[in-house]
Amino acid sequence: MTDPAQDLSHPSHEALDLCFTRPDLLRDLLGQLLKDFKTAQVPLDLDVQERYSFEALRDFVQMNLEAHLDANGSLKNLLNRVDLTEKQVKRAIPNQLGQHLRVLSELIIKRELQKVVIRHWYRSQAQPEE
Repeated sequence: MTDPAQDLSHPSHEALDLCFTRPDLLRDLLGQLLKDFKTAQVPLDLDVQERYSFEALRDFVQMNLEAHLDANGSLKNLLNRVDLTEKQVKRAIPNQLGQHLRVLSELIIKRELQKVVIRHWYRSQAQPEE
């Protein structure tokens, strides 16, 4: 049986829709992406004020990954920073990572979304009830 925390390829549509319809989650997702890409030294010039759809954000991330690889960059630091395991990547992309940057972009966004949603959930649990 697959551990849901390990399988990022099929999150519920509700989870994705929630992020892209709630400005606070989308803002935090964009901030998390910017932070992790910067730390991994992979250029990503997102506009945190933009209302991205999942598809538009995926395409933007993919374009940036392609440009980074074309400049002889590596994705190893980014994958470590985003916290994608080798198992997760190999399950979604069994071979030739560079040819599957669209799928990798989706995995990155979904993993970053997990971080943001978990953080929001813990914040809401820590607030005292009125």
